[in-house]
Amino acid sequence: MSILKNITKRNIKEARSNAMLLLIAFVCAIASWFIIAMTKYPSDSKHVSNIPLSRDISGTAAADSGLSIIECSVGSVSVSLDCSRTDYNRISADSLKATIDFKNITVPGTYTLNVKVESTNDAEISNLTISPATVKVELDQYETKAFVLKAKVPNISGGENKAINSADITCEPGEVNIKGPASKLASIAECYAVSNQEKTLESSYSLNSDVYQLFSEDGTEISNDKLTFDPPIVNMNIPVLTQKTVRFVPLIVDPPSGFDTDCLNFNITPETIIIATNNAETKLPDKLDLKVTPKELDIGFSKDVLISNLLIGTNIINMSDTDTVNISLNSDGLASRNLTVTNNNIHTTNAPNNNYDYTVLTQQLLVKLVGPADIINEVTAADLDVEVNLLGADDTMNQFPYEVTVSCSKYNNVWSVTNDRVNIKKTLKEGVTTQAAANSYTTTTKTG
Repeated sequence: MSILKNITKRNIKEARSNAMLLLIAFVCAIASWFIIAMTKYPSDSKHVSNIPLSRDISGTAAADSGLSIIECSVGSVSVSLDCSRTDYNRISADSLKATIDFKNITVPGTYTLNVKVESTNDAEISNLTISPATVKVELDQYETKAFVLKAKVPNISGGENKAINSADITCEPGEVNIKGPASKLASIAECYAVSNQEKTLESSYSLNSDVYQLFSEDGTEISNDKLTFDPPIVNMNIPVLTQKTVRFVPLIVDPPSGFDTDCLNFNITPETIIIATNNAETKLPDKLDLKVTPKELDIGFSKDVLISNLLIGTNIINMSDTDTVNISLNSDGLASRNLTVTNNNIHTTNAPNNNYDYTVLTQQLLVKLVGPADIINEVTAADLDVEVNLLGADDTMNQFPYEVTVSCSKYNNVWSVTNDRVNIKKTLKEGVTTQAAANSYTTTTKTG
């Protein structure tokens, strides 16, 4: 039994000794392999991804010229490199710095520039390959520019008989300061504060803008990218207008004596428009007059009238999508004719000074008449009343031209389109002195 015990103890000691020798041999093998590897293969290759590309431009000629990076085509790069085995684990995306070589760039523009990568912890690297090796960089100066604001509320409308005129909407403040690339700011022609809120209004209303919209001279929308706005939002005041649909009506100005204006038939386009006002004291009319004179109404007469001219001096706004209205004479069944009138049938009225006689020097006057085709040829010169109304005439000269008016006493549906003048002669009446005539002018002036 004692012998068996001794044998067991001896075996255990030997096993322990063998295990220790095995461990020592293994460590020596690893150390030998490492020494051999470091001696025979001192460097290794490595690939590193997602190295942030620095946008720092300070200290360059570009920065000294006031330039900034507006846009860069990439945000990070990858590299393949060789390094010593001792530095292998020290090299990572955090220990490498990727920068852009700005060379001697001093003017705005878009450039293709080289990328540089270097170690930040003194690890030695070689055979460096950068991907991508170049980047596109846009450089420009950042500026701030003020723009007048217009308002846009596409989803807001007025209730029944109510309207909203976008030109009347005001913004508070009325300007916005936009900061961004100088070239982009230079392309902005119009700036709108926009609210996309949906609402039907019965009275004036205020709301905040949602976004800004920018447009170039040709109406192309410009993105807000790379721009900042001060203030970021504005308040918009929206007045609500009372509106009404009104018709256009022809108005014959200074018709001839006895002339029936109802015999005239006109075509008007458009026949109606919508007008509006934001003034509670302004009463909207039922119609808008289109003034024409008989002398205009020749065969084929047609003219455009600016609607704005019809609304001058009022608080009324044109809400239609047209700026003009056309009025034309329906010439169906009408004809024209020329007649010659002698000065025996031309008379003057309303003499400016009773101390003078006013006589017509023009021997003959060609009068053009318009009327129904079945009547016009029946008219004679004897049917015409040709008058020179001197009321308000400037007769400081002894001879002066003055316009005539023509009427037809026999037919109330015939009119003249003659726009000629006749020459008038002023002569002192017999027995009246020049001084007396002059005193008459003075008395008339004082009385007037």
